[in-house]
Amino acid sequence: MSDALVFPDSKAGLFDLIDGSAHDGATVLAFYHLQADERGSLQGPFPIAHIYGSGGTQGYIDRVERRTVEVYAPGEQAVNVLESIVALVCGEDIETPSGYFDSITCDGTPDDVPYQSDTLNRALATLLITSRPIN
Repeated sequence: MSDALVFPDSKAGLFDLIDGSAHDGATVLAFYHLQADERGSLQGPFPIAHIYGSGGTQGYIDRVERRTVEVYAPGEQAVNVLESIVALVCGEDIETPSGYFDSITCDGTPDDVPYQSDTLNRALATLLITSRPIN
């Protein structure tokens, strides 16, 4: 029997909350890996949310994971959609099909970040997700 602690998957929890949700008049699709065409251009339909991990800290009882959400969309829609996503996912006592999370908070505010494209913008936010081991 192992004494290893098993925590809920915070990336999957964010996916549960974001994929298929409506923001700024559009349905957002979430991805762990971005899909590109043969020329390397991102594939839509846009807006899309890219979810990935950025490390975290392990306490005696809980874990705080840092997850990044990037939204790709035309013009200002990228940051507007991300603002709406952050408002949706942040809070306390969050139950998802992938597990229970004590809290989700935003580490800084969503903002536009440089992205080389004539048609798309990219906005980024970092979330801190606190959870305890699954019994």
